[in-house]
Amino acid sequence: MRPLFKREHIPELEKCLYEARKQLRRYWAGILAGLPNFDTGNKYWNNSQTQYDLDCQDILYNCLSNISMRITIYSEENASTVTLGNQGEFYLLIDPLDGTHNAALGFPAYTSSVALYHEGAYVFGWIYDISRDLVYTAALSEGAYLQSPVIVKRLQTRKVQRIEDMHISFHRPKDKREKAIIENIIWSAYKIRVYSCSSLEICLIAAGALDAFIDIDTPGHERSCDIAAAELILREAGGSLFDKTGHPRFSLPPSAASLLDNGTLIALSSEELIRLIL
Repeated sequence: MRPLFKREHIPELEKCLYEARKQLRRYWAGILAGLPNFDTGNKYWNNSQTQYDLDCQDILYNCLSNISMRITIYSEENASTVTLGNQGEFYLLIDPLDGTHNAALGFPAYTSSVALYHEGAYVFGWIYDISRDLVYTAALSEGAYLQSPVIVKRLQTRKVQRIEDMHISFHRPKDKREKAIIENIIWSAYKIRVYSCSSLEICLIAAGALDAFIDIDTPGHERSCDIAAAELILREAGGSLFDKTGHPRFSLPPSAASLLDNGTLIALSSEELIRLIL
C-alpha cells in the first residue's frame, strides 16, 4: 500500500498509518483472530474499555511517535491528550478499536479509525477494516479510496431512488415508537445488513455495498470519535449524513466534547434519500 493524496503533510501521516496497518494485522493474527477464547454466553456487555482497545491504541501511538507534524491526539481510550511532532498545528481524533464487542465475540466487523483536523476542517480520514485487511481513506476534495495489498479503487456511492431498492443497516432502537419505524423500513427495504460497527457501515455505503445506516435511538450512539473519519470518506464518495430530524450531521472538531457527543445518525448514499427515510 502507498500514500495516495497530495495535500501537505498527509503523505507522511499515510506512511505512519500504513505501518500501523501492518502491526494491527499482526495483532489480529496473533490475538483477535483467535477470539472468543472464553465463555461469552452469560456475560453482559457494558461497553467497558478492554485490553484490545488499549493494545490497538498503543500500536497507533507507536507508529505515530516519530512524525514531524505537530499533532494533538484525542483518543476514545485516553482521558488526556497526547502531542507529538513540532511542525504546524494538526489534530487527530481516533477510535483505536471501533466494534470492540464484535472483536471480543469473534465477529469480523471492527476497525481502527483516524481523522485529521486542520484549519477548521477534517482533511483526511483513515479507517482500517482489520479482519478483512482493507483500508478506506479520503482527503478533502481529493476523493475516497479503498486499498488492499493488491488493489486501489476509487469509491463512489450507489444511486438508488426507492427504499424498495435499498440495502440498509441500522442500530437496534429500544423505544417502542422507534422500533416501529425501523420495522417499517426493514419490511420495505430490499436487503438488511447489521454489523454493529458504525464506522465500517458508513464506509460500506461509500463503497456501494450499503445505501443507508440508521441510528434513531434517542439520544443516539454515534459520537464524533466514532464517525469523523467515516464521515469524510462517505462525503468524498458522494454520500451525506443527517440526524433523525433530517438536519445535516457534522462531527465536532477533536476535543473532549467529540468523545462524548452521542447523537442520532442517518448516513445515506445520496442527499436526496433523506426525504424517503423521513
